[in-house]
Amino acid sequence: MRQPTALHRRLFPSAARRVAAALLVLAFASPVVAGDKDASPEEVKTHFVYQVLKYVTWPEAALPATSPFVVGVLGDDEFAAALRDVVKGEQAQGHAVEVKTLTEATSTGVHLLFAGHDGPSDLREFARQYHGDAVLTVADRFDFPNLGGDLGLEIVGGRVSFSINRRKAIRGDFVISSKLLRLASEVK
Repeated sequence: MRQPTALHRRLFPSAARRVAAALLVLAFASPVVAGDKDASPEEVKTHFVYQVLKYVTWPEAALPATSPFVVGVLGDDEFAAALRDVVKGEQAQGHAVEVKTLTEATSTGVHLLFAGHDGPSDLREFARQYHGDAVLTVADRFDFPNLGGDLGLEIVGGRVSFSINRRKAIRGDFVISSKLLRLASEVK
C-alpha cells in the first residue's frame, strides 16, 4: 500500500481521513433511512441506488450538463415508487434525478437501469443488451457482474453488499469512483 506524502499528511490528517472514510461507509452501508434504524430491505436498496449516482461519472455525450439522471426500473413498480420518493427534489452531481418504470429493457435515454428479481438467464440477456452502452446496469443479485452486468447487490444483515464489474469503466464508458470500488465486497 502506498504511503501518504508529507503534503498529503498535512492536508489530510489521519483522523480526518478516518472520519471521511467512516462517513462514506455510513452513506453506503447504513440501514438508517430518515432516522429509522429498522429500514426495510427495499428502503436500503433505494437509498443505495440513489447514492451510486453520486459516485459514477458518465461521459458528457451520455449525460449533458443540463440533462437529468434517468433511472429506469425494470418490472418492479413498488421499487420504482419507493425510489421516486427517495429522489424527489434531490440532485446527484448537479443533475435532477428522474425515475421511470419500464416494462421492457429496451428504453433509450436511461443512465442507470435497475432489474429486480429476474433469473440468471434473463439477467444475462439484460446485461448483453446494454453491453456497449454508457448505461450502468444494476440488479438485485450479488453475482450480476458474473452474468455480464455492472453492479449486483444484496442485503446482508440490513446492509447493502455489492459487487462491481469494471469492464465499462476500463473501456471509458464511465468513471467509477475509487471510493465506491473500495466499498465493494467484490470487484471484477
